[in-house]
Parts: sequence; C-alpha cells; structure tokens
Amino acid sequence: MNKLFFYNGNILTMDNSQKAVDTVVVKGNKIIHAGSYDSALEYIDSKTEYINLNGRTLLPGFNDSHMHLISYGFNKYKVDLRKMGSILELQKNIFNFINSEKTKMFNNWILGYGWNEENFKENRLPNKRDIDKVINDRPVFLSRACYHICVVNSKALEMAGIDKDTIDPEGGKIDRDPLTGEPTGILRENAIYLVYDLIPQINDTNKIKKLILSAIGDANKWGITSIQTDDFSHFKSYKKVIKAYEELKKENKLSARINLQLLLNSMEKLKDFLRLRIRTGDGDEWVRFGPLKLLADGSLGGRTAALKEPYDDDKTTRGILVYDDEELENILKFAYLNGLQPAVHAIGDRCMEQVLRIYEKLKKMEVKPVLNNDRFRIIHCQIGSNEIFKKFKELNVIADIQPIFLNTDLHIAEKRVGKDRIKKSYAWQTMNDMGVILSGSSDSPIESFNPLLGIYTAVNRKDITNFPDGGWYPEESLDLYTALKLFTKNPAYCTFEENIKGIIKPGMLADLVILSDNITKIDKSSIKDLKVDMTILNGKTVYERVN
Repeated sequence: MNKLFFYNGNILTMDNSQKAVDTVVVKGNKIIHAGSYDSALEYIDSKTEYINLNGRTLLPGFNDSHMHLISYGFNKYKVDLRKMGSILELQKNIFNFINSEKTKMFNNWILGYGWNEENFKENRLPNKRDIDKVINDRPVFLSRACYHICVVNSKALEMAGIDKDTIDPEGGKIDRDPLTGEPTGILRENAIYLVYDLIPQINDTNKIKKLILSAIGDANKWGITSIQTDDFSHFKSYKKVIKAYEELKKENKLSARINLQLLLNSMEKLKDFLRLRIRTGDGDEWVRFGPLKLLADGSLGGRTAALKEPYDDDKTTRGILVYDDEELENILKFAYLNGLQPAVHAIGDRCMEQVLRIYEKLKKMEVKPVLNNDRFRIIHCQIGSNEIFKKFKELNVIADIQPIFLNTDLHIAEKRVGKDRIKKSYAWQTMNDMGVILSGSSDSPIESFNPLLGIYTAVNRKDITNFPDGGWYPEESLDLYTALKLFTKNPAYCTFEENIKGIIKPGMLADLVILSDNITKIDKSSIKDLKVDMTILNGKTVYERVN
C-alpha cells in the first residue's frame, strides 16, 4: 500500500493538543503519523511518495456545513443575473438567454438567479411587466440573490392561477399593486412555491448525477472534501436525491463526502420520510443522513427575516415567520424523538428566539429521543442579542454562520436594522467569546463556496474588494486559527464525525488540502487571493492545480 509523506511546510492540524507538526504520513485512506521529521522516518519505505510543501500550508480538507449542491449545479442552466446593475441590463440578459440550449433542461421555462434590486439604478424591485416586455409566451421564474424572493412574468402567474383574488399562502406573501390589487410578479417565501412547483422536474437520475458530479468537481478546486447539502427541495420526491447520491457512491464516483440535510417542511413530509426508518447518522463516511432542515424565516435582503421590531428602512414589516410556535414545535419534537437532529434556518432575532424557546422545551423533555442527536443547530444566526447568544451557549446550540455573506450584507445590513441592532449582528467574536460553537459555510449558490473567501471575510470583516478600510465592525472579526476551524474541525462536530475527520491526527481519514502559500505568513488581506494547489480525498488526489 502506497504512502504519502508531507514535509517542509506549514502543517496546521486544527487539533488543539498539537496545533502544528513538521510532517504527516498517509497510508491508504488514513493518516498514520503527524509529528516531527525524525519520528516520521520509521514510516518511510521504498513505496513512499514524497510531497515537498515548499513552505506552503497543509490543512484538513475543507468542510462546508451548509450549501445547496444540486442548486449550484442547476444554476449552470439558468441565466446568471448576479452582476446586473439595472432592470434594463436584466432584461437584455434574459433576451440573450431565451433561445439558449440550456432552456431545454427545464422544458423551455426561462429560469434565472442572483438579481439584487440594491444594485439597480432604478432602485426598485423588478415586476411582471418588466419581464413581459422581454418574453410573454413562456413562463419565467427569476430568483433574487437570497432565494427567498422571486419575480415571475404574467405567463407564470397565469399558469399558477395567481390573480388579485388569490389568498397569500401561510408563511408567504404575494406582492400586489396598491391601486388595483393585481399581483406584481414578486413572490416571497412560501408564495414562491405556487410557481416553483410547476417547473418541470428532471426525472432522469443520470442527469441528476451529472449535475452533482459537475458541482462537486468545482468544489474540489477549492479544497472541499466534505459537503453538507440541502437538496431535497429540487424534486417532488426526495427519493430521487437519495437515489442519485447512493448510485454515485456505489459507482465510486464521489470526490467529496456528502451529508444530506433533510428539508422536510411539513409534518406530512416528515412522517413520510421516517417510514424509511432513516435516522441522523445513518449511512457511511461517503453518504450520510444529516439533520432535519426547516426554513423558519426569510432573508435580510428581502426584508423577510423575522425581526422583533420593524425594519429601519420599512416600518410596515417585521419580516415573516414561516411557522407559528405550535406547528414548528410539533414538527421539531416529532423529528427529534424519532432520531433526527434539528437544524433550522433562522436569520432574524424574532425567529431565533422562537426556535430557541422550542429547543429549550425539547432539551427539558423527560422522554428522550431514540438516538443521541442533541447537537441542535441554527443556520445563519445574523440579527442577534446577548440574551440570544447566552441561550445558544446554555443549550449547546451550534451556530452555522456564513462569513462570506458580509461581502453583500455589510452594504445593506445597517440600513435594514439600524445602528443599535447592527452591533449584535454577525457578532461572531462575541459568540465565540461566550463559548458558542461556530461552524462555517457558504450557503452556495447564494455566495461562492470557496472557503478561503469565508476565512478572509471572517478575519478581515471586509468585502472582497477590501472595503471598508479597517473592517466593518472589526471588533467582531475572528483570529485566523478560529476562522480555519470554521471550515475544518467544527463542521465535523456538527455531523457527529469529529472522530474520523476535521483534524490532522493518526487514525483520521486522509482528507487534506494544500494551499498555494503559507496562510499564517501572508498579509491577512491576501487570504482571498490564495489558491488551492492540491485536494486529497481518502488518500488520493482529486484536484491538482495546473500553473
């Protein structure tokens, strides 16, 4: 069995008992040595392959604790609207996309993603009339950058049966013209599904597998070896997703380890899933079933995140709670008692308090779950307070944060919530100081899944153009070592896998990443410019950069 011998570099283990070592030896798919050069010599033989780091950094493979891998794959077949500076520019890009071969993926529906009205010269949301001017004979569905709001054209509204008499669905909102009551084409939160559920489904498992492999290949280029992915919403049946991943595993085609976050947003869907007798942690080191995932509020950019007080820039709204307390408690309790770890999307302080109240009830129940799955999680955790953070610590709730969100949000967040609330928003150092476990992710495709951008943002509190000078509320920046743990050690804890990955230590899986320079020696503003030279999974190279 061949061995790999790593030496002459900056080897950071993420293991607090031995933070740095001189050499690492891999045999097969496991690390068998991490220590001094002299102590490594006994592991060398004629079949050893030497990898001279030449001063570069070696780390555990990166682990993204929350993204949407299939959604990222789907976006390759949609019109990219992320850089649009006006509604006119958006219209031109849609027009240029209409006859693309890519539209065949969704039976000639026109799908797009990434627009943000904050960037538009017109300083307003797009509406159905804007889209109708470009195309009115085929349905159009365009997701905002946050994916919690979309704009559709009149054809799509007609197909969905949405008119001025349509009642807002629970946990959702249909925007309407204040004079006529007619829908504008903007749909928020659960109202999105009135149209989204009409988009033609992909039934070919091989096509789904192709999307997955393409997305994982891109992730490998940024050193990602483990992915915790929320994919169930893309098909009418989550079983298609499970089937695709399981087939790829059997075919030995996966170049990342997958943890499936189970978006089952109603009691009906949850009960149906539990009939499979699957629990959190089931599976193996390649494909494992993760937590129940629920969306309990919306986004800050779309003003649908649920706040205790009204938005500073729109006093008419406090955002949207997707569930009332009783419904959310019933779903979470049933999932928890039946062996599923809870993980809830909550951005606003009102929503986090709702979720934490329920988590506290679950922790205090005399009836215990079938499995030890009490590492409760809240995903996003953006608009907080000291009281909320204390409850995180008290209940041992993991905060799945997305540092890269600052690239966009630092330009709008204070406008949304005001100077007082912003002081306890994106408050990573405060949370860290209070002992809250932080795990890092990208929420890709909302933002890039390049972990180096997340690390850069966590350390610098700047967007990727190095704005602002001195950082945005720099007192909440994390030190480099803590930021690195966000994407290595801590995500493994989220999935109960800290004994097999996330640190460099004998006995751990040989999932590693080599960066293009010594991350501890370069100026911290240059972290975003680092490259990944090599990604190693299970002791084998799955990506190597070509200069």
